[in-house]
Amino acid sequence: MTDSTPSMIASGVPYEVTDVEGHTPASLDEFTGQVTMHAHGPTGDHEVAGSGQDEHDGTVRVHEKDHHGTGKDVRVWTVSPAADGEGFDAES
Repeated sequence: MTDSTPSMIASGVPYEVTDVEGHTPASLDEFTGQVTMHAHGPTGDHEVAGSGQDEHDGTVRVHEKDHHGTGKDVRVWTVSPAADGEGFDAES
């Protein structure tokens, strides 16, 4: 179901966050610290594992890592409430 291949992500395009740590997220706080989330967008379903930091501007930056959440940075995702007010989007 998931593909974490770095080259398969469309930059600047919102991906719908389908779950964080196996459940539907209710707040941005759930994206801070070590986190695994799944996102769905134009390139399919992706698992993102890494470390999230609250930016205190209504977003959380998740630094995606290789090796399932550890190791080198792969990319940075900005997680924010979805434009329609339902759920959360992540954009790289």
